[in-house]
Amino acid sequence: MGLDSRDYLHNDFDDRRVTRPMSVVTRIIIVTVIVFLFQVITEGGARGAAGDGFIERWLVLHSDGLFQGHVWKLLTYAFLHDTRDVLHLVLNMFILYMMGRVTVPLVGEREFVWFYCASAIFAGICSVLFYRFLKIDPGVIGASGAVLAVFTLFALHYPRQRLYLFGVLPVEARWLLAAYVVFDSLPVISALSRGQLGVSGTAHSAHVGGILFAWLYFRQNMRFTRWWDRFAGRAEASFRARKTRLKVFNPKSDPEPDLSERVDEILAKISREGEASLTPRERRILRQASEQMKNRR
Repeated sequence: MGLDSRDYLHNDFDDRRVTRPMSVVTRIIIVTVIVFLFQVITEGGARGAAGDGFIERWLVLHSDGLFQGHVWKLLTYAFLHDTRDVLHLVLNMFILYMMGRVTVPLVGEREFVWFYCASAIFAGICSVLFYRFLKIDPGVIGASGAVLAVFTLFALHYPRQRLYLFGVLPVEARWLLAAYVVFDSLPVISALSRGQLGVSGTAHSAHVGGILFAWLYFRQNMRFTRWWDRFAGRAEASFRARKTRLKVFNPKSDPEPDLSERVDEILAKISREGEASLTPRERRILRQASEQMKNRR
């Protein structure tokens, strides 16, 4: 009989399954996969009909739509992916999972959500400005900008961490980041100089935006949760201050009109029936009249 099989060594918690809360990275991946499935379901049935579905029409980022007030698309486009290329989704989610689970402990789960969403928005703005300059309006989809921001933040914290490409080739995170910067910057610079977009269908401008945002976030030591908590604290303090300055009407404390006549009546009652006959309201009127006389003096 082994020690583990003896009943007196077991405690009350042995039979309970300790379940850890789901990571915020896992939640983002689940939401992204669900949106992808809705993309597939709502698409037209014919071949080549990708992109004409209800979900994609309402979530894809277009510069024209943005300037028409569709501001939510600056974030929602990051949850869309190319339904004709499942690898687009798989690679993004794989990198997000691998880099995100290391990055979350550095900043915290709340801050990671802020960072991921803000990087997606910043990358979307960069793409919109880039395509606006080229006077074209292609639809932007994919989490690549936000995912590259997560990878960049990881590489800035752990620049010498070895990563294995294809599970074989060891490369330090800083050199892999440098390769991404060169690979994505050159097409953007070329398009800006020629005034014409290249043949690649990749949104390199969004990638550059994600990398740039993560670098600014790291260099400036940004913390969205800290800013939000300060804003919420100040808003609450301001609300409390306004609340204390409000004057609430209270008929029991407001002075009575025509106090002089009421005081004469109360004094006459005292002379007839004695002070013990006064009601609480009559006593309050006498106190208010006394305070008014003191203020006048």
